[in-house]
Amino acid sequence: MSNFTAPSGTVLSPDYPEGYGNNMNCVWLIQSEPGSRIHLAFNDFDLEAPYDALTVKDGEGGEVAVIGRFSGAESPTHLTSSTNTLRLEFQADHSMSGRGFNITYSSFGHNECPDPGVPINARRFGDSFQLGGSVSVVCEDGFIKTQGAETITCQLDKGKVMWSGPIPKCEAPCGGHYSAPNGVILSPGWPGYYKDSLSCEWVIEAEPGRSIKITFDKFQTELGYDFLELHDGPNLLSPLIGSFNGTQVPQFLFSSSNFLYLLFTTDNSRSNVGFKILYESVTVDSYSCLDPGIPVNGIRYGQDFSIGSTVSFGCDSGYRLSHEEPLVCEKNHWWSHSLPTCDGK
Repeated sequence: MSNFTAPSGTVLSPDYPEGYGNNMNCVWLIQSEPGSRIHLAFNDFDLEAPYDALTVKDGEGGEVAVIGRFSGAESPTHLTSSTNTLRLEFQADHSMSGRGFNITYSSFGHNECPDPGVPINARRFGDSFQLGGSVSVVCEDGFIKTQGAETITCQLDKGKVMWSGPIPKCEAPCGGHYSAPNGVILSPGWPGYYKDSLSCEWVIEAEPGRSIKITFDKFQTELGYDFLELHDGPNLLSPLIGSFNGTQVPQFLFSSSNFLYLLFTTDNSRSNVGFKILYESVTVDSYSCLDPGIPVNGIRYGQDFSIGSTVSFGCDSGYRLSHEEPLVCEKNHWWSHSLPTCDGK
């Protein structure tokens, strides 16, 4: 059993977020100053349903109330005790596991609302938690608000001091339509692991006559099973630019029109951190192709991208090209082949 007596802290399941072990029975006891209460914020929660569970108990001694038992991927965003003691009991069976959980706690007085914390993937404005105080939350780039109002106020409701609504939550969406001149696309669950059995579609639309540049800032999916497809147009029937998995992606890619379609599919087991992709609308040069990029672990020969020009590629020691054919800039401003990859020998 672990005891927490600091006014705030974090409770993590064993080995979070890599997955906890089997046959676990863990207890955390949180105790705050007499006369205060305790607030729990569930930042991430993923247990094997229904066999692994977290039970939250309020109080100690002979007066203990169970205020929640949670399993699977669904949990409340926050819980508040009515006493100064909370007991968290985690039990896992003999097989399978999830990511586990990340829970932060804080203590607060009876005439104020609990510290709502700064939601993951967001910025918070305002720091008054007394009656009448309010705080606002703005999601970071690439995230959208999936719960709560932008502003919440500390108020008296049926004799209880509490926030006017749930604490806002910002998450990376599974798909969307983007028309801003630049932005960020994140795999669902970012910066944590994405979930199994996903099918997410994004459409990026630029102004007519412009192209879309995609830069892969981070990319790591389950090799051979979880794929990101990019299509040169507005939908799945548009020409395929590339299908990527594992860690092998080009530095960047361009569309030949003002639309780009992305499809991310995952299987029903294992996952990874996913991806962070930056996009921007760019002007198409009428006399050349766009920069084809350089393969990961590779080099490029030739810097002329004008129509009719040719570039070729080589690989670092220990890697070989997936195909030897040089790329030719054709009259349609598109390269004759996809960018080769450098694969380990």
